[in-house]
Amino acid sequence: IRRRRWGSCSGRKNISLNALLLFFPPEYARYVMVHELCHIREMNHSAAFWRLVGTYCRDYRYFRSSLNRESAKMIPDVLLRKI
Repeated sequence: IRRRRWGSCSGRKNISLNALLLFFPPEYARYVMVHELCHIREMNHSAAFWRLVGTYCRDYRYFRSSLNRESAKMIPDVLLRKI
């Protein structure tokens, strides 16, 4: 499955989450929310950013690598089709 944007944090610190996260177990959505909240302090993906994420989500590496891979199993096919 193609990569998705699961969340974003704007320069004005507005956080948006992808509604498809509703189909995942809560810990996935928690990871994405932690990731985006950490962007309020670090607006990049530097080593300092990932250390901050790791402070709040010890398993972030697992969620980061499995989010796109698992989406094919979690999200109903009808929602993945292009219209």
